[in-house]
Amino acid sequence: MEIEGNIILITGGAGFIGSHIVDRLIEENAKKVIVYDNFSTGKKEYVAKDGVDIIEGDILDYKKLEKTMKNVDIVSHHAAELEVFTGIDNSIHDLRTNIEGTLNVLNAAIKNKVKKLIYASSGGVYGQANYLPEDENHPLMPHWPYGVSKLSGEKYCLQYYLLHGLPTVSLRYGIVYGPREWYGRVLTLFIKRVLEGNAPIIFGDGNQRRDYVYIDDVVEGNILSIKNEKAEGKVFNLGGNNSYSVKQVADIVIELINPDIKPIYDDPIPGESSKFQPNRKRLPGELKDFILDSSFMRNLLNYIPKTDFKFGVGKEIEWVKRNLDIWNTLPRV
Repeated sequence: MEIEGNIILITGGAGFIGSHIVDRLIEENAKKVIVYDNFSTGKKEYVAKDGVDIIEGDILDYKKLEKTMKNVDIVSHHAAELEVFTGIDNSIHDLRTNIEGTLNVLNAAIKNKVKKLIYASSGGVYGQANYLPEDENHPLMPHWPYGVSKLSGEKYCLQYYLLHGLPTVSLRYGIVYGPREWYGRVLTLFIKRVLEGNAPIIFGDGNQRRDYVYIDDVVEGNILSIKNEKAEGKVFNLGGNNSYSVKQVADIVIELINPDIKPIYDDPIPGESSKFQPNRKRLPGELKDFILDSSFMRNLLNYIPKTDFKFGVGKEIEWVKRNLDIWNTLPRV
């Protein structure tokens, strides 16, 4: 399906990932891009540009969502509760936002005869890896409510494809990073501390490996999923071109910002705070390794992640330095 000449609505479009997709859709000559966002974390300045209509609204407000979706051709559904700790502490909120909200998006799409819907899922649906890398046939046993709600959204997307004929595509993201990334995950914690002259705190031995995928590669995966009819009714892993240990991530951040700093190792009990970072808790059910196999998407859609990790981290650091007003309002952990 072509992007040029079509009207595209992005839920969560003012957020980290959504706003970058907005930029690309404008480059691809979309007729109009509609950003639908409650601005709990998104920023209007990311998307305030020609060719973009900004609607402040919540995906739990079905009537407003359905009205906003009138005459829309394509929907990119990125609005979600993303914080794993929030889902653990308030699983009902996680359920309502990620499951009820997704059903509202799907029902509004059916009502308005939307031609295609892209759903942002997560590699968190897998849980602890039984084998590596994890392909789409890996057992699904999420460790957190977040993964359960994201998996439910996938299943509803597939059901609506089979039951109603709504062409859907679900994308299981690796750990997305780059400019505009929200604060709170390991890479951002490391960047903020090192910029402030503090040592990054590594939990455990630091050998836990993660699949990092740069924002430009994620956007490319979304564009390929929109354009290629072979993607319809499918679920894809969307990962990066390599995996990195937590220790390697800390070393790269230190090298790019302040080589004189040395990391500190801590080993708090899951759910407890670090003695070096009292405001930072260790995540219960921490994954030992998280590495996605994106070969299905590569073979079917020609998805090839191109961004070198160190280069991408450097781009994120440059963005943070230019936007300290955003991160300086956050707790110094």
